Amino acid sequence: MFPKKIIFFILIIAYPLLLIAQDEAAPLIERMHNIDGNEKIDLMNEISVVYRKTDRYKALDFARQAFDLSAKADYLPGKALARKNEGVCWFFIGSTDSAILCYSEALGVFSEIGDEKGISACYNNLGLISQETGKYDEALKFYYRSITIDTKLNDEIGVATTKENIADIYIYRGEVKKALGLTNECIRIYSRQNYKPGLLASYSNRGAEYAYLKQFENSIRDFTKALNLAIELKDKYQEIMANSNLGYTYWSMGKPEIAMKYLNHALEMSNESDDAFNIDKTLTTMAEIFTSQKEYTKSIEILQKLLKRNEDTRNVRQASNVMTAIGRNLIELNEMDKAVGYLSKSLQITVNLNARYELLENYRNLAHANAILHDFRTADSLQDLFAETYMELYSDSIANIRKEKILSDIRNTHVASNTVNWIIAFLLMVSLLFLSVLVFRGNNHSK
Repeated sequence: MFPKKIIFFILIIAYPLLLIAQDEAAPLIERMHNIDGNEKIDLMNEISVVYRKTDRYKALDFARQAFDLSAKADYLPGKALARKNEGVCWFFIGSTDSAILCYSEALGVFSEIGDEKGISACYNNLGLISQETGKYDEALKFYYRSITIDTKLNDEIGVATTKENIADIYIYRGEVKKALGLTNECIRIYSRQNYKPGLLASYSNRGAEYAYLKQFENSIRDFTKALNLAIELKDKYQEIMANSNLGYTYWSMGKPEIAMKYLNHALEMSNESDDAFNIDKTLTTMAEIFTSQKEYTKSIEILQKLLKRNEDTRNVRQASNVMTAIGRNLIELNEMDKAVGYLSKSLQITVNLNARYELLENYRNLAHANAILHDFRTADSLQDLFAETYMELYSDSIANIRKEKILSDIRNTHVASNTVNWIIAFLLMVSLLFLSVLVFRGNNHSK
């Protein structure tokens, strides 16, 4: 929907950022031409890391060159690092299958040469992929393997990096106060070590956690700290993320004009080809603003694009969020058959993931839709589940959610079209939409 705008602003705004990366890489590239052997391979891996923040495909190219040279020279440390670097690039680009292949190969080589730091990094990064595809138990197994190794190596920063990812899982499961406690622990470690990249990631995480708790002033404070650190560190990816997060925070505070300023800036800095996660977050928020302005068709156009991207990358949790948003818009357009179809499919996904914020929103929307369709029995049961889940989330209760019977009813219910005027309960959208907007903020926790 925005290709011309994206291209135009990449030339005007992103170009200086690319020059920064080029300036940083230039002396390394010049030096690379004057050396050979393993030293050259190590330098190419270093250049790949430099380009990772601004030009993922250049980073990918240098990682692949380093791998090819390592394979010819049978230089196993360079080969393992190159594959890991390639995996990180694919992860940021959004190709999780390619990332998994690279991490798995790197893990094998790191294990062969006994590089425990490399092994820990691969476990962390594999955990990230499991996390972002909704496989939380699998992700935790990878994370705890990484923490065990980093603790043995006395690597506090490595431990904190992985704990940040675990905090993300707490958020997805609705345990926000546990996430906040873990993030504060990481901030203390990073502050003691004066490790600014870690502080940047932690402020971004804590801003999201405060947002879940509806402490928006604290959220704005931390996202602003993250933005300033991103600018200082010349981290384009995190700068886009901070603008996107600030945009949604102001939107949730009822300030759409300020929100759009930050969101447009995030979009203007984004490159659709290599910043898939960031542009998804920004467009998701913009779609919600269009919905609030009753531009439902425009919102659905954005959301369908997001749905396809997340289905292509097998990100079922994010795809579920998008289905829910599409369902809401379809109700507004009186397309009830389609709306219930999207919402029911989303609910089944969120039940499998035990993603309680998404469950909350799906219960609410489906209760409303079934009431319109005069299926009051199903609607009443869904409303009970909504109230129960809401109380659990906002009291940090761990009580089990009763749901199997009503889910069976939903799967067996035949629905017909009807017309409805639907009032959006905005305050109840804050938690869900923050999840969809901030869902990928942990991506810079790769090692």
